Amino acid sequence: MGSLSAFAGCPPVVAAHEGARAVPVEPLACVSLTAWSDLGIPLPAAGRWIQNGPLVTVWVGPGHFLVQREGEAPLLPDIAALVGDTAALIDLTDARATLRLSGPAARDILAAFLPIDLHPRAFAPGHAATTVAGHLTVQVRQITADGYDLAVSRSFAGSLWRALELAGAGRLSLHGGR
Repeated sequence: MGSLSAFAGCPPVVAAHEGARAVPVEPLACVSLTAWSDLGIPLPAAGRWIQNGPLVTVWVGPGHFLVQREGEAPLLPDIAALVGDTAALIDLTDARATLRLSGPAARDILAAFLPIDLHPRAFAPGHAATTVAGHLTVQVRQITADGYDLAVSRSFAGSLWRALELAGAGRLSLHGGR
């Protein structure tokens, strides 16, 4: 039996006009990595994320990163083998929930509830930020010109779902969570 979605119980919301679509990114393995020496692996610069094969590494703060991989395979043993004793690792796989928002209205919907500059000159594919969305701490990562991943603590998955529903009124179709 697979794990229960963090978005279970969130009702699907289908808008008359789909300017954007939000779907849970599941399953998604996630490891917090705090480096205290050179890891010998590529790491993103401040405010950025990079992808190396199936691994996505997101800058969170000085010397602190989140490493993610879509799929059910455990990630912690792979990262531990890669970095050895040069970093502290915490498995966050069951502690986070991520929605992928995409479509022509995605930037406008996010601008309705994120207090960061989302203009393409300031925030483009490859950028990442940790900010607030209403009362939630959210990590936003721009993955394409009109695609974003939004990650929150698992217990706030329903609140993120509702915030997106309100911000995207009439322009958003939410799917999943059942």
